[in-house]
Amino acid sequence: MTISPKRILYLDEVRSLAIMLVVIGHLARLFSYNYNSWLFCSGVFSLTRIGVPLFFTVSGSLLLTRKYEVKKFLEKRFKRVCLPFFSWIIIYIVAGVLIWHYDLTFEYVVNTAFGVGDYSALFWFIWSLIGVYLLIPVISSFIREEGNWGAEYLILITIILSLLYTFGFFDYPQMKYNFRVIFNFFPVLGYFIMGSYIHNKKFKYSDKKMFAIGCVLFIVGICGHFAKIYLKGLGGLSLAPIDFFDICVIMETIGLFIAFKYASTKWDKRKDARN
Repeated sequence: MTISPKRILYLDEVRSLAIMLVVIGHLARLFSYNYNSWLFCSGVFSLTRIGVPLFFTVSGSLLLTRKYEVKKFLEKRFKRVCLPFFSWIIIYIVAGVLIWHYDLTFEYVVNTAFGVGDYSALFWFIWSLIGVYLLIPVISSFIREEGNWGAEYLILITIILSLLYTFGFFDYPQMKYNFRVIFNFFPVLGYFIMGSYIHNKKFKYSDKKMFAIGCVLFIVGICGHFAKIYLKGLGGLSLAPIDFFDICVIMETIGLFIAFKYASTKWDKRKDARN
């Protein structure tokens, strides 16, 4: 098989892994029926929930450093994302009426379209993606203008908000209401920016050291997230919600992304010895 010179191998590897993790993560939710199975599935879930964030980091690494003509960019994304999405919304609405006997009311149509409830809850992903696509031309221009400092500034904001989220700052009902836009767009936008930054940044460390750093972040993130699930869910059989904004999930995602980037290069032992 001939690989196009424009293809970036490690990004294809990360994307393939992300697909497998998403599938395994959803399957894991089906087998939590007693304490031992819950414990095992929680461990699997801690590992696999980074599947979706990995998609975002790959997309960010490919999209955020380009110069865009806004109209052409939005037209292209509309054809690729919005048209298929709107088609599936119609299919869900019709299926709900014909198969599950929902009443065809205005409220039902709106709730289905915006993913309210379990019936179409998966649509949150597309709405978040659409929101980020609308911001990409602006964010891309800012990062190209400001360089690494601009990306680091946005990453710092993401990490601060993630820490506040992880430690419960937004748990109060009024806080969740006031900052609800953060949970819709900032996790996705943050992964886009971090993916672009890591992909384009020339780090001062050797490839082996960067690979080791990625592995450490990944392992610490898994252990931290599993510990959180274990302590919060002890005694129950339900798996934790998919908290993409949790700082441990961010560590897992970024750690694995770094490890894949530097594991896919040829290490020069003499160069590593000098470092």
